[in-house]
Amino acid sequence: MKKILLGILVFVAAQHSHAQGRIYASLDDIYRDFMLQSHTQFDKRVLNDFVGLGGDKRFLSSQWLQGAATNNFEASISGNYLFNYDFMGHELHAKWKDTCIIVNTSYVKRFFLVDNNKSHFFVKCQALDGPGKYFFESLAFDQDSNDSAKVQLLKLRKIKSIKANKNDYLANFSGDYSDTFDEKLEYYLVLPDQTYSKVKLNKRSLADALEKYKTEVAAFLKDNNVADEDDAAALIRYVNK
Repeated sequence: MKKILLGILVFVAAQHSHAQGRIYASLDDIYRDFMLQSHTQFDKRVLNDFVGLGGDKRFLSSQWLQGAATNNFEASISGNYLFNYDFMGHELHAKWKDTCIIVNTSYVKRFFLVDNNKSHFFVKCQALDGPGKYFFESLAFDQDSNDSAKVQLLKLRKIKSIKANKNDYLANFSGDYSDTFDEKLEYYLVLPDQTYSKVKLNKRSLADALEKYKTEVAAFLKDNNVADEDDAAALIRYVNK
């Protein structure tokens, strides 16, 4: 699949933001025309789902998801488009009708995907990744401020493909010679001044990183535990109140 400049699409959306119906009609036309001019063929393997490419071991989901992508000028594209995110290639996939593309994420500021009725917000962070290669999942994303001037708890998920070993006993026994995926998770706490700490999702690690907010942290931890992502996100939301 050939990378397409999603920024072109969302720029057009911004120019027609006064009429949502016209946005989608215009985007559909431009999307189709641009794909034809680029001679890009959709990948039939991911036209319906992502199972053959690794499923949710590699992507956020095995299926296409509702969501939206926002460019650097705060124009968003959604509507008739479906999305999925590849944690191995660090690429955002988009689908429109019978066409699939890999979005040029240089033009994307943030995006969200809805999986099992839960919204997952992904943002860039210059402090952690100056070139903007990665999208970090913001576990306590604030939709009112888009995380601006807030403490952020960011999750980076990296996936590495491990080739099947044809001489492995278990593989020979089961006849399964599929490649496997190794997952690495990293968590970062980023303060409003863009200083950051790599943290673990436990009381001690988060409290140390939130030294400037020790009063708020102490008040939260008095009645709450921190054992997983949801607990840690609740702490950050409390600090940001």
